[in-house]
Amino acid sequence: MESETGIAWLPDRTPTWTDVLVGALAGVLFLSDLTTVAGLQWTWVAGGFVGTALVLGPVARSSLGARASEWSRAGGALGGIALIAAFVALAWVVREVVGVPQAVLSGLASGVFLAVTVFVALHVACRRTVEGW
Repeated sequence: MESETGIAWLPDRTPTWTDVLVGALAGVLFLSDLTTVAGLQWTWVAGGFVGTALVLGPVARSSLGARASEWSRAGGALGGIALIAAFVALAWVVREVVGVPQAVLSGLASGVFLAVTVFVALHVACRRTVEGW
């Protein structure tokens, strides 16, 4: 039986093949980290997973999430590229300037990849269909 809470946290739309592709890519990246990152710290993986699950679920469904979504759509492709560039710049600053160890960043990234994979799989399983790109 499907959980009311789980469905409430999912988008109000049918998943697209782009969603599936992103989820699959995140899964491949997670598996790659498992086999290539020496000393992956599971505490940080769990932190990345929980943080991402909160952002994709309840935060995305909040008024703050709705405003961020509107802003993101208004920016179009250029806005998406700017958002990715800002995230990459932030990661670089955290690593190089602040000095956060690579093991922490790798663990957090692995948790993000795993959460995205699980979220997309749950979305597809609950909606039982995929449409469009």
